[in-house]
This record gives sequence, C-alpha cells and structure tokens, in this order.
Amino acid sequence: MTNTTTPAASLPDDVVVIYSARQADISGDGAGFWSNGSGWTVLEAATKFTAEQSRIFGLPLGAHPDVCWLASTDAQRIALAHQVKTELRNDGYDVARAPDGRYYWGDEQDRDDVTCGEYLVENQAWRDLARARSHVLEDAGLKYEDVFTSVVSSGQLALQCGHLSRDANTTLHTAVLDEGVYQLRVCGRGADAYFEWVDQLGDPVGDVLSEIDFDQVEATLAPDDRDTSTARMA
Repeated sequence: MTNTTTPAASLPDDVVVIYSARQADISGDGAGFWSNGSGWTVLEAATKFTAEQSRIFGLPLGAHPDVCWLASTDAQRIALAHQVKTELRNDGYDVARAPDGRYYWGDEQDRDDVTCGEYLVENQAWRDLARARSHVLEDAGLKYEDVFTSVVSSGQLALQCGHLSRDANTTLHTAVLDEGVYQLRVCGRGADAYFEWVDQLGDPVGDVLSEIDFDQVEATLAPDDRDTSTARMA
C-alpha cells in the first residue's frame, strides 16, 4: 500500500497550540489545530504559542466547547493518532460505535452484522486495531504504541455522549462487587462534567472523578459513603 501520510514534525518542548477534537473530527483529516492566519488546520501549519502567550491570549471565538490549549507532546501524539487512523482506514478498517453504545473495530464487511461493541472508549478500539494491523503502520513509518490512551476526561466523555445540560448523565459501565451492583456514570457537561459511581438505589459512592483510565475502570470504585465536601473537579 502506498503511504499517503507524513509523520508529524517534532516541536520544541515549550510550544503550546490550540486544539479542538470536535473540529478535527469534522474536518476528517485531523485539521483541529488553530492558525491565526488560516483558521483550523493541521499541526504543521498551526500557530505555535509560548506558555506565556497562552496565559494572555484567548481561545478562538465561536469554537466548539472542547477547544483547549495543548502542550507540544500532547499535540504531537494527537496529530500522530490522526495519521494512524487515516492509514488504517486506507487499509479498509475502521472503528465505529455499536447499537449498545460501545465501540468495536472491523473491516467494511463486518459493519452490517455488529450488534454490540467490545470497548467502553473509542481509543481502546483504535489501539487494538493498530496492534492488529501493526505491519501496515510499520510499512508506513508510523508509530502506533502509546498513541491511543484509555485515560479519558469527564468533559470529553460528556461531550461525546451529547450532554447539553448539567443534569445530563449516561451510564458507561456496570460492576458487581461483594454482591452489590454499581454503575459508573458521566454526569453534567463541559467544565461541570464529572464521573461518579452509584449503587443500586442510585446513591453516589466513593469520590467523584475528573478522569478515568478505562483499562482499570473498576479500580476507581470505592463503595463507601461519598465525602460530600469533595469538590467536583473541572
């Protein structure tokens, strides 16, 4: 297969950029980075800011709610992830959401037969697909290990679940522990979003969380009375 991607150039460690995952998805080619001169574009053409400038300048007006500042290391990983996705799609594979709300990966012939997914987080599906098709990515000169993380913020999941109000909530996972059944939910929207576990009565248990590693999701369950003084982290 012809390699149609070019690995992203490295950036100095002190560089920060503006990024929107939603904008990158809309573009279809990873153009979720901001350029003062040309708007949303790929990382190579994005405006590079210093940390001091990021504290002074505002984010683009009218941007999607997920727009944020990214350090150079995070920006390069995200740009590489978009390139890996493109190469895998060119290879005939993709990741999609199943009717049960979970994610799966497969080729085009699999789509019509899928009724349930295997992964809670989209990145987990991409990670396993990249490993399964590693020879394709190696031929293209693209790194795939450690590109897709299963650590997700509550704001990111709330946006992905389409939460439009502070009262919104979505059940992400059900765990059985010591004969009790607990549900992990993402609640709220934007900076007000948070993860919480609830018991069979719907009462919160443990602490609220701002991010979760979905490879170790049940390790976050603490079936004790939640400290009501715990601040909900943005």
